[in-house]
Amino acid sequence: MKKNSVTITIRSLQAMETGEETMTQRGEGFLCREEECWLLSYWEGKDSGLGRTHTTLRLEEGRAALTRTGEVSSHMVFQPGEPHTSLYETPYGRLPMTVRTLSLNAELTEAGGTVSIHYQIQLGGAAAGETRLRLTIRAKEKKYDR
Repeated sequence: MKKNSVTITIRSLQAMETGEETMTQRGEGFLCREEECWLLSYWEGKDSGLGRTHTTLRLEEGRAALTRTGEVSSHMVFQPGEPHTSLYETPYGRLPMTVRTLSLNAELTEAGGTVSIHYQIQLGGAAAGETRLRLTIRAKEKKYDR
């Protein structure tokens, strides 16, 4: 399994009862192909609000699973038509979290690509809004020494 160094741009638009919030993060990580799925791993940025948290996104045909470990821990499964419930753990406590995926699109190669996820989320049984997430992944340019 060859890991390719990549740069990642994450754009999210969150619509909540209190309004909309847009956030863009940039970082570095690794992308690799493992049998029938893609694995993308990276550390969350300082501006994410998630503290020192490592994120892994596993993409399969028609399904994605996002796992966070660190200051915030969660496991979110994105599969259109199938709601998934898990725990969202923070330094302040644990809440049940349900994700309802409205759409999932991924176009990846070893050189990168895009992942788009549109989903609704409930935390502790209450609606926590709707999110449109777009990840743009690009292979890092190799630097050659002369």
